[in-house]
Amino acid sequence: MDYARSGLNASSGIMNQAIQSISRQYNPNWTSLAGNYNNTMGTVTNGYNNLMQGNLPSQFAEARRKALNDDLQQTVGSAVSGLADRGIINSSVTNKALDDISEDASSQLAKSYASDLSTYAGLLSGAASNANQVLAGNQLAQDASETPTESLFQYAQALANPASNMYNTMYSGRMGTGSTTTTTSQPNNSVWSTIGSLGTAYILCFTGDTLVTTPQGYKPIKEIKRGDEVLSLDEHNKVVTKKVSDVTGAHERDIVDVYFGDGTTWHTTARQRYYDGAHFASIDSDEPPQAFVFQGGPVDVLRVSETGRKALVYDLTLEGPADRNIFFANDVAAEGMGD
Repeated sequence: MDYARSGLNASSGIMNQAIQSISRQYNPNWTSLAGNYNNTMGTVTNGYNNLMQGNLPSQFAEARRKALNDDLQQTVGSAVSGLADRGIINSSVTNKALDDISEDASSQLAKSYASDLSTYAGLLSGAASNANQVLAGNQLAQDASETPTESLFQYAQALANPASNMYNTMYSGRMGTGSTTTTTSQPNNSVWSTIGSLGTAYILCFTGDTLVTTPQGYKPIKEIKRGDEVLSLDEHNKVVTKKVSDVTGAHERDIVDVYFGDGTTWHTTARQRYYDGAHFASIDSDEPPQAFVFQGGPVDVLRVSETGRKALVYDLTLEGPADRNIFFANDVAAEGMGD
């Protein structure tokens, strides 16, 4: 217990650091970012729709108009002045020169329009890319800020695991350390609440529909209360009545199915133990002995199958010595909670 306490105290200290680090994480204003992103992408979508119709923003048209006017003024002026200097300025020659200038201007205008379409498409693509990069950058920053917290939690868990595993092993009786049964004045779930989260990996219990044999008949284990009477066995394996001193309240565990030779099935947790008439034996024993059955001969444990499902489970603790902490689960003698 000193070792467990030391490990868990160290783990608790690191856990507190992890909790404190949560407040230092970067949490973007995703609502504002999403609003900005949607506005940008709306503008981009409208821009592409205009491009498909051949429309450009007004600033492109204004720029083309100014550039064309400036170019025409300079070109026409130079052409007319040149013709005058050569003494050949007449209506036919001038008209021809102006027609050539107009044709060149039209060609240049078409080229500028195509270039403007390409330029605007590039601007729209850049705006969309920038909007995505803003979101991605904030996501990366948030993920990076969470890394220290995650590392601290993992470190805390690593510190707690050895102490927790040792406690579980001791609690399940695998090291011969004796009983760890504890009772309190709390009703129905005293043992469970006393144990807390430690030792839960090896808590051995049954699903709520398991039938417990009582003097009045069968009763689902989930309906058994402290003070109820159930049938048990004395030191001579005679059937006797005993009172329930504690009930392990409902908690969710992985379930295995245990099949006995008389057709009985247990829906229980791994490593549940049963009574063979002289000792408690685990359902996962390599060569399990036969099980003691209420009003019947001993039966074989045929197989144990993992189910992959979870369910709420329950267990009982009976009054009297720990080696007689036996009740009948679906008429097969089971070890109660506490030994």
